[in-house]
Amino acid sequence: MYMLGLDVGTTGCKSVIFSLDGSVVSSAYGEYRLYHRKPDWSELNPQEVWEKVVATIRSSINRSKIKPRMIEALSTTVLGEAFIPVDENGKCLYWSMTTFDARAEEQTRWWEENLGAKPMYQITGQPLTSSMPIYTLQKIQWLRENEPEIYKKTWKFLCWEDYVNFKLCGRPVTDRSVATRTMMYDIRKRRWSETILDLAGIDEALLPEVQLSGTPVGEVSSEASEETGLAEGTLVVAGAHDQACGALGAGIVGEGPAKDATGTVECIAVVQSEPILTEKMRTEGFAVHCYVMEDSYYTFGFNPCGGVILRWFRDNFAEEEFEEAKRAGVSVYDILTRMASKSPVGSMGLFLLPYFEGSGTPTFNRKARGAIIGLTLAHGKRDIVRSILEGLTYELRNNLDAMEENGITITELRAIGGGARSPFWLQMKADLTDRRVVVPKVTEAAALGAAVLAGVGSKAYRSIEEGVRSVYREKAAYTPREEVTKAYERYYTLYKRLYSELKGLFVDVGKI
Repeated sequence: MYMLGLDVGTTGCKSVIFSLDGSVVSSAYGEYRLYHRKPDWSELNPQEVWEKVVATIRSSINRSKIKPRMIEALSTTVLGEAFIPVDENGKCLYWSMTTFDARAEEQTRWWEENLGAKPMYQITGQPLTSSMPIYTLQKIQWLRENEPEIYKKTWKFLCWEDYVNFKLCGRPVTDRSVATRTMMYDIRKRRWSETILDLAGIDEALLPEVQLSGTPVGEVSSEASEETGLAEGTLVVAGAHDQACGALGAGIVGEGPAKDATGTVECIAVVQSEPILTEKMRTEGFAVHCYVMEDSYYTFGFNPCGGVILRWFRDNFAEEEFEEAKRAGVSVYDILTRMASKSPVGSMGLFLLPYFEGSGTPTFNRKARGAIIGLTLAHGKRDIVRSILEGLTYELRNNLDAMEENGITITELRAIGGGARSPFWLQMKADLTDRRVVVPKVTEAAALGAAVLAGVGSKAYRSIEEGVRSVYREKAAYTPREEVTKAYERYYTLYKRLYSELKGLFVDVGKI
């Protein structure tokens, strides 16, 4: 018996087949284009994405060398917020607006004026601010105001999980964690919010059915079987938002551990038995969601520029190292982190503020800008690379501190994503945060989390906890070094002061 975890992201999708002990049998990945037809727009072409989903599922099955009927069930984990209007025949009527599509700023401001950020946070757990117009609700309103004919033809507004489920088995079903990301879902009552829908003038019939993650949705249809290569009748199970599935794949089923996912963006997620919706949490930008388990929630903080800053440095200043990596057949990031390891703790007094796209939680300032401070003629490339890693890790520490100040206890970090491949950076995270850092054996955490949900839905596991016990293993662990942690405390204190001193200047710089 095997499970398939499908991960549909912003720029690509991955299909991974797992055995019941969490071993990867096969995987396939496909990329698609992110379109920017106007400066503030960010869209996916649904047809292109679906074609790539079909191709990756089929490819993962072919590579597995197993018969399709041996795949008992599948579940999907997806990017948040992005949605597709479809008609009664399931035809896509408009392109899918992604998280960073900023066209709905005016509609977001309307909610600030007509409901207010505080009530919105108490209902949905999502911080409302017109500086970050990311949510589905306001983009649906934009569509109604600017594309009224599209709105009139729409049968359902579907996020990517609901859309994939609909394409596979004919039922447009989402789960609670993805529903949370729309800013229309009441996370305490666990249903679409009457207050918000009434004020918005949106009929609940336009939205999908919501189920708990791990709930069977339907079976793969003959048409979907023909397209994907899955066996007809394969069970389709409700999945979850990628941050929720990533936490589940990292073995997190209760309070204590935090997931640290370092990719283009760095996200830190913790699970709670009760939602913490304080005013401080709201102003710091922490979003609170329904988790994949009954009566559980998860909160996540983020840094919008994580590993992408290393990529920026690679593309602009590491041509020599890039060529060296090609000749040696290794990753250029291995060369850069090895170089950084030769710089001392604190990068010889050099600091990088990683606010290249504004700051995330807990400062939550879209006007913040990146900065390198402390440069002297004594500094070299190795010090700059180390300052990048340290700057990102100071932000990680800042998020952990802010969460704990709001009453969330964090015992250890479980690292996934590209950043989990660097032992040097992982040790730095342990030293700077003064916490144990664990790397799970399976790094495809989001797809693994989806596979666990598929196993729960098919009764291969009696519970999510049993599924996690079956698949989660530690690959490596890093413990803080007391003397290094003490040294970093001084640098971290100064790092936080730098933001406070520069905060006012960021506003002026943004006006130039």
